[in-house]
Amino acid sequence: MSAPAELQVVRFPVRDMTCGSCVSRIVRSVSRVPGVAKVSVDLRRETATVRREPSRAPDGALAAAVAAAGYEADLDSAEELPEGSDRGLLERLLGRR
Repeated sequence: MSAPAELQVVRFPVRDMTCGSCVSRIVRSVSRVPGVAKVSVDLRRETATVRREPSRAPDGALAAAVAAAGYEADLDSAEELPEGSDRGLLERLLGRR
């Protein structure tokens, strides 16, 4: 049995979002990228946060998925976040990954 893949959490700006439908399109598109475990998009802050396996879901694949949804991702400005920082309160309380 192979070891579990190392996950990384990245947050990056996304341009041209204007509404909740934009958020949904981006989440659907990025979720389809192999190696992506979780996606959340913050319309107010104009950012996407992605938990991924970097070897399977590199920056280029994330940018392409955002572009396919009709928006622009700025992966050059991406920041790596500590593991678990993308989890909500309920997930943290329940200990879910």
